[in-house]
Amino acid sequence: MKKKVLVLLFVAVLAIAPAMAASTRGTSSDGSFGIGLNLGTNTGLGMKFGMGKFDILANVGLADFNIGSNGFKLGGDVAVSYEVYDIDIKGPHHMPVTLGLGAKMNFRFEDNFGFDLALVVPVGLEYQIPDVPVAFYVRLAPGISIMENTQVNINFAFAGYIGVLWMFE
Repeated sequence: MKKKVLVLLFVAVLAIAPAMAASTRGTSSDGSFGIGLNLGTNTGLGMKFGMGKFDILANVGLADFNIGSNGFKLGGDVAVSYEVYDIDIKGPHHMPVTLGLGAKMNFRFEDNFGFDLALVVPVGLEYQIPDVPVAFYVRLAPGISIMENTQVNINFAFAGYIGVLWMFE
């Protein structure tokens, strides 16, 4: 019972934290879209949708570099991200620090099909080259695993990414 209450309390804090962030302006302009390469927990396609006060982040690809003789894992994640701080560099350069809330999923195409699900809190650092539609990012996302291999299993989860996006305004 204590474990369930602690998990629910942790999930509630994770859900409230982005809403209480110091600044709620997104790192992208409203209606912008970015697509590019994502390396890390899900190596493949990275996407970003600018929604004004927040950004929606998504990644799809090979999960955990896991290709073996018995199959592979396809992973994906989606998160809402808020800018909580802006590191101002000389001139037009700046690096937004972001905090978000999201979900990470894996589909196991192995001997036995399985599904993994985790709630994550991505913390990121971004940089967009001024006057060039290219954005770089680094994100670390600790969280709580809810399901592992289609079995309910509460545990620690983690995701990490580095990537580059071509931004369309």
